[in-house]
Amino acid sequence: MMLPWRSKINKTMLVATLAAGSILSGIVPTISGTLGLSFQTSVRAQTGAEVTNFARAVLAMEPLRQAAYDDIKRIIGSAQVPNINCSQPSSFSSLPGNARQIAVNYCNKSREFVRANGLTIERFNAIANQAQSNTDLKRRIQNAMIEIQRR
Repeated sequence: MMLPWRSKINKTMLVATLAAGSILSGIVPTISGTLGLSFQTSVRAQTGAEVTNFARAVLAMEPLRQAAYDDIKRIIGSAQVPNINCSQPSSFSSLPGNARQIAVNYCNKSREFVRANGLTIERFNAIANQAQSNTDLKRRIQNAMIEIQRR
């Protein structure tokens, strides 16, 4: 029998790991595939507040990303879900109407999450791109996600 606090820690770790894995593998804010959006590559270091804001945005959008992917997959059936890049509307223009609307809604809501957490879309993308090759930044983001989930 698991103790209640242990179950909560396990769930927290699972959500943080899934969300971190998604963003660090380049899945967010795209629905599938690689991140593919790099408006700018910033070399300045991320502040603790930026890392925390980034982590909050990722955690907020992850359930929406999963639901959008599942809904699109259900609509298009056995076909491969294309890489959907929110910065390139043409990346989802080939989707059927309902699936395209799901992608549009996901992208709009993701932008809201990013802005609500004090980041510009450009800064969010720059941090996501940097996190793919910067192990220290990845660790900081993962730690921030875990801390946020504990609260």
